[in-house]
Amino acid sequence: MALPHISVEDCFPIVRQTILDTYKIDSFLMNYPYSDLERLDMGLRKMVWGTYSTNSAIFSLSPEQDAWQIIILKSVLGFYNLIITVTNEEHPTMFGFMPFRTEPATPPVISRIMRENGIPPQYTADMQQFYYTLPVVEMQSLITTLQHLITAFIPEFANSHIEHVNYTSEQHKIDFNEERLHKFTSDYLAAIAEHLTLCGDAVASGNQALASERLKVLLDSALSFTDTPLSPLRERLAYLNAFLATKLLDTQVHPSYIFNQLHTFQLRIYETTQMSELQHLPYEMVRKYCLLVKNFTYDNYSYLIRSVVNYINQHLSSELSLATLAAEFDKNASYLSNEFKKEVGDTLTTYINKHRILASLRYFNTTDMSVAEVSVAVGYTDMGYFSRLFRKYVGQSPREYKKMLDK
Repeated sequence: MALPHISVEDCFPIVRQTILDTYKIDSFLMNYPYSDLERLDMGLRKMVWGTYSTNSAIFSLSPEQDAWQIIILKSVLGFYNLIITVTNEEHPTMFGFMPFRTEPATPPVISRIMRENGIPPQYTADMQQFYYTLPVVEMQSLITTLQHLITAFIPEFANSHIEHVNYTSEQHKIDFNEERLHKFTSDYLAAIAEHLTLCGDAVASGNQALASERLKVLLDSALSFTDTPLSPLRERLAYLNAFLATKLLDTQVHPSYIFNQLHTFQLRIYETTQMSELQHLPYEMVRKYCLLVKNFTYDNYSYLIRSVVNYINQHLSSELSLATLAAEFDKNASYLSNEFKKEVGDTLTTYINKHRILASLRYFNTTDMSVAEVSVAVGYTDMGYFSRLFRKYVGQSPREYKKMLDK
């Protein structure tokens, strides 16, 4: 059943969301003079080749071209795009679909693409970040879905035909430029960082529905469970876990609850061998951290213990022995120790260590500080002791964790 009274501009959001939800392929509306064509590959072609030209229809649509086309673009850079003309004007309105692959991007495939396009091997990690996040789809399924979906809004589209444009033999002058690579990766990572921040903010508010929605956008943009090798997949899940945990430090959730949940998820990330469980884990993280925000605060603590907790939070880099805290609050040391253990569940020493390690994660996640600098910032002058505690609670050394973030 067609819906002929809906305009192209009105139907596009429905088409975009359906394809994004079903295939994880994003799209955008293209209007003459088509000045935003770089969005088709998120700037990858320009990054690799600089100024370049092609005789493809995507850069020189002519009035002689038939209306209602589905143009399948196969790039020498190892991915596909789609362009669909949805009006029969001299300069038609088009839907442009972002990069995707029809087969997983394995390390050997990425190495071959880099070699053939003159990308130096030292940028392998940057290219893997891009290619591992490309959705993998079955082409005919995608085309059939689009044909049926668009025809529902534009009945004339039932007469559409498919045109293949194959660039795999096209030669380009190699003009690799490190500055362009930096901009490409910076723009790409900035978009991911924005999705990550929005997800974290929703978790910190305790809004599970919104957090799950934003998590889906983040995962669609930054992570493919079917194509990313297990080791980097675990590293990215560990980073997400630490990021969400540190976001809760800005709430009234007691740090001991945050750390226990962080540690539980870290163990599951590195111990599970089931891909299905790893795929479900981010949504479970969001759910559990949102529940913490809703259910656990400082409200159950007495005025004394709440004051002690707040003092510890504000003086992590200072001396925080039992004697120091007892003197600060004019209490008997044994009494303070017993009351703290009774209300919090941890000894003062354990609580302080946990909270310092949580704070160190925040430093690692948000600054370029060295391991030694972070150790001092959270109150440990003995870096060896700091490293042992970090490994105990996080499951890896500070250097290993920082190296993971720097990838």
